[in-house]
Amino acid sequence: MGVEEEVTNISSKLATIEKVLHDAERRRLKDRSVGIWLEKLEDITYEMDDVLDEWNFKIHRAKNEGTSQNARMQPTLQNKVRSFIPSLCSCLKQVPVRSDIAQKIKKINEQLELTLKEADQFKFITSGGIPDSQDFQRIMTTSIIDELEVYGRAADMEKVLDQILSKSSSQGRDGVQIISVVGAGGSGKTTLAQLLFNNDNVKNHFELRNWICISDPFDQKRVAKAILENAGKSSHEAELDPLIRRIKETFSGKRFLLVLDDVWTEDDSKWKPFKDSLKDGAPGSVILVTTRSHRVATVVGSTDTHDLGMISHSDCWLIMQKIALARKSGDLCKKVERIGQKIAEKCKGLPLAAKTMGSLLRFKDTVQQWQNVLDSEIWQLEEAAVELFPHLYLSYNELSPELKRCFSYCAVWPKDCVINVEDLIRLWIAQGYVRPGRRGERLELVGREYFNNLAMRSFFQNLGKYGHEYGECKMHDIVHDFAQFLTKNECHTLDGIGRNSSSERPRHLTIWEEGTEEEMFSSPVVDFGRLRSFFAFGRIGRVIVPQNLFCSLKCARTLALSGCGLAEIPTEIGRLIHLRHLDLSDNPFITMPEAICDLYYLETLDIGFCGKLSCLPERIEDLVHLRHLINDATDELRQIPQGLGKLTSLCSLTRFIVRCNSDDLAILKDLNQLEILHVVIEGEVDFGSAELGKKVNVRDMYLLSRFEAHFIETPCCIETMEPPPNLEELELAGYPRAQLPSWLVTKSHADNLTKLVIARARNVSSLPALWKLSSLEVLVLTEAEKMECLGKEFFGVTKALHENSRDALDTLSDSESSFSAEAVAFPNLRSYIFAASKIGQIGKT
Repeated sequence: MGVEEEVTNISSKLATIEKVLHDAERRRLKDRSVGIWLEKLEDITYEMDDVLDEWNFKIHRAKNEGTSQNARMQPTLQNKVRSFIPSLCSCLKQVPVRSDIAQKIKKINEQLELTLKEADQFKFITSGGIPDSQDFQRIMTTSIIDELEVYGRAADMEKVLDQILSKSSSQGRDGVQIISVVGAGGSGKTTLAQLLFNNDNVKNHFELRNWICISDPFDQKRVAKAILENAGKSSHEAELDPLIRRIKETFSGKRFLLVLDDVWTEDDSKWKPFKDSLKDGAPGSVILVTTRSHRVATVVGSTDTHDLGMISHSDCWLIMQKIALARKSGDLCKKVERIGQKIAEKCKGLPLAAKTMGSLLRFKDTVQQWQNVLDSEIWQLEEAAVELFPHLYLSYNELSPELKRCFSYCAVWPKDCVINVEDLIRLWIAQGYVRPGRRGERLELVGREYFNNLAMRSFFQNLGKYGHEYGECKMHDIVHDFAQFLTKNECHTLDGIGRNSSSERPRHLTIWEEGTEEEMFSSPVVDFGRLRSFFAFGRIGRVIVPQNLFCSLKCARTLALSGCGLAEIPTEIGRLIHLRHLDLSDNPFITMPEAICDLYYLETLDIGFCGKLSCLPERIEDLVHLRHLINDATDELRQIPQGLGKLTSLCSLTRFIVRCNSDDLAILKDLNQLEILHVVIEGEVDFGSAELGKKVNVRDMYLLSRFEAHFIETPCCIETMEPPPNLEELELAGYPRAQLPSWLVTKSHADNLTKLVIARARNVSSLPALWKLSSLEVLVLTEAEKMECLGKEFFGVTKALHENSRDALDTLSDSESSFSAEAVAFPNLRSYIFAASKIGQIGKT
């Protein structure tokens, strides 16, 4: 039917479109007609993804039925089209793929042809023909400031001022110190730098003070000339080298303060000539850098970094009222004060938001107008968006297309929601936003890199670490508003009182209020057949899910129904062939339909805290793409199907029960991609068949021994097992023996283990030489009822212990230790918990 020719035409059209996408996205925010054109293009690429997805699915079924004739031609189409889709800009909402073949492909080609013709009217400029962020020019800053307009930065001022003056004092460290102030756009980094630059103590302290607004792009010759001119030197040289030499001559031997405001470049080669030319300043010289990115702070070689937080609600109100209530009558000021304070709370401590809202309210002369502002989301207030969002857009525009999509997708979360980072990455992968790395890294690792990039650029806050990695985060409300602004034609939100926010044609639906009635699912705004994501966030009660939901979500990649009270999972769920991420956690269903195994593309299945679930589907081996089986807290789940052993892509298995005298562990033999493995042991078993020693990717292992009293005196299977060699986190719960396994302190674990939890080890009377775990950061010991002392094996070298610990360890003499005095016990330990009744007093040390 001419499919190959159609695909060639599609590829050609996509290549043409790709060249103008940069200009189209730049104009999208200000030209509604361009936005509509891009939305049409997005619809086409979504449909293209669906067609390829369906084709792959049908090929898979044909293979299973023994008719795989079409399988040979599929990669040609997929490779041709997919080679263009991943490179399209963020405005092409990339999602996975499907098939209903020739007619659908022909339709796509016709739609692309019309889209290209429509593009002619916009006269787009091809890539490379325009400067970045042309519509959002960065404001050039100066050192001048009115200190009476600044609120809420006294503590930051005091701290950084102390750093600057102490570093530059005669007792300070030799060499030029580099202090970076890092914070989100609009948080007041420039304001703080201006306050410091104009401080009287600073003026008296430095021989030279120099203020340079760097901005972006980083023009080396412009910056070099500005540094010289601000120092009172001429700068007529046309080349960089003589300019750099004159900077070196000008600053050598002098104690100087150089402020580099608004630094964006992460290119070390552009910064290095300046760093080298300034290194001969007098001891105590300081370079003060302001930036939105921790990555920039690292590149410039910061000796100190100050993270700039948010100001208080009351300080936001002081900023707002100074602008909004100027020249307003006293009567109106009194009437709107309480409303204004509530609006100030919506600024969430962001000074720029407070200034923007103050400027907006300056033209509101009635109580009702102020109330309307309070009742609206900031991203829906056109006047506020025009002033506030360009500052955030500058940071956004620096992102790659993949990072733009990942960031904007975060609009599906409710405001002030704690986001689990691993869940977030898995959802990005489900939507197809994470591209495979060149070195073939796992998608989860690439997604982690994406998250770290966004975090370093201040798109997330309240970052909490689980071990070495960020485990949870939040988005600032204003940043969340910006994400909603970017996705206002794509994300839709419903709450319990019928209020909604979004477009008329959403791709992602979030329900985030308790007690949402079934009528809300019949909203004329939402076409369920278009949805790529469906989230139910019940805050107090639970979302009521209509039975026909599973028949409607024909294109869904993500379905999250946690805590929705589902007593039964309908067989219709098997029709959702595009599904990648399925969250059914915390529901009371007892069984799962076999039809769930028809979800060929499923990557994540979360059934955690389904306390009544008694079995998994027998055909589970059909879930060939499953990477994460989250099934913790499923106590009634007593048996794992043998077919699980065929899921060789599995990375997470959070509850695997091993029965006494069974071959359950053999199921794990070929699961060599596992990274997270939690095992429940019900009796003496042989770990040999699991071949854990070959599982080099396992970094997190949890071993729970049940009925430990039954085999206290017998050889322990955990002692004789060969553990995964690269463990980073290990928890032993209910360990039955008196001595912990000797392999804990072998070389591989000594180098890698960062967290060790020993819980309910009621028979353990002493600890091995845990001091050898040189990478250990967290140590937890609970309910060790028979342990009376820690012993010399635990601490190793007494000479290496902190002097304050000696009083509690006076039973250990130097002669008792056979270890080298140069070894250091627990060099990286940051946190420990000893909750063992007989040695509770040791906690004081």
